[in-house]
Amino acid sequence: MSKREYIAHEPVMATVTLTNNSGRDLLIHTEEETRLNWLDFEIKNSRGTALSPLAAMNFGAVRIPAGRSIAKSVDLTGAFRVTEPGRFRCKAVIRLPGRGGNFVTNTTYFSVTLGRQVYSQRVGDPSLGNVREYRLSIHNSARKSSLYVHLVDIRTGRNLQAFRMGDVITSKAPKATVDRENNLHVLSLAAPNVYAHGTVTSAGTYLGTKYYKPAAGRKPALTTFNNGEVVIAGGVSYDPKAEAQSRARLRKLSERPRMTFR
Repeated sequence: MSKREYIAHEPVMATVTLTNNSGRDLLIHTEEETRLNWLDFEIKNSRGTALSPLAAMNFGAVRIPAGRSIAKSVDLTGAFRVTEPGRFRCKAVIRLPGRGGNFVTNTTYFSVTLGRQVYSQRVGDPSLGNVREYRLSIHNSARKSSLYVHLVDIRTGRNLQAFRMGDVITSKAPKATVDRENNLHVLSLAAPNVYAHGTVTSAGTYLGTKYYKPAAGRKPALTTFNNGEVVIAGGVSYDPKAEAQSRARLRKLSERPRMTFR
């Protein structure tokens, strides 16, 4: 698993790595007689109930050269009902063709939570049936807090998108608003004196994050103009990657041996 804790409807990614130690090339594929996939997953909830797949998972044939490994990643959210809060256990089953037998991976555990919702806003035209709702939530783990966005279709109740925006310091509540194009703007404290401005479209596309530090005597804030445009006021643009690279260069210079001339 990519991690142990997920927000509801966030992609739960499972990666299976296969190593070929048979001494010959292997072609793994679905058997035509049984129609069983060469890769399956067994998932149980906290009550021990096995979850049935929501839809058939079809994996194409793969060839593994002798002595080599391949990795296959699968989004379990689209295949099983792992969107409800709870704890789950998962293992993968690999079926080799012919009389190659089956192999079962070790069991891994993960949990799903709703998080703490801190903002919601509906956008769209009810007469056209295209109303969607942005939902902003915070998930607290033992190591850090993360900011998440959900996009929900109000007519069907279906969750269209869910993703992590980044780290957040919860001592300062995130601020959010919608612009004239119905894009969601979120301003949060990502690190001490570092503010993150993320933007999401009503189609569920994440437009990225820009970072700011406070200007002299002011702190970054979301500002909406009369024409509906949303901008950041009171902040100075900041590039954390550029600063990290600059620090790395200075560190390398400081590690150079001192030269002594006599």
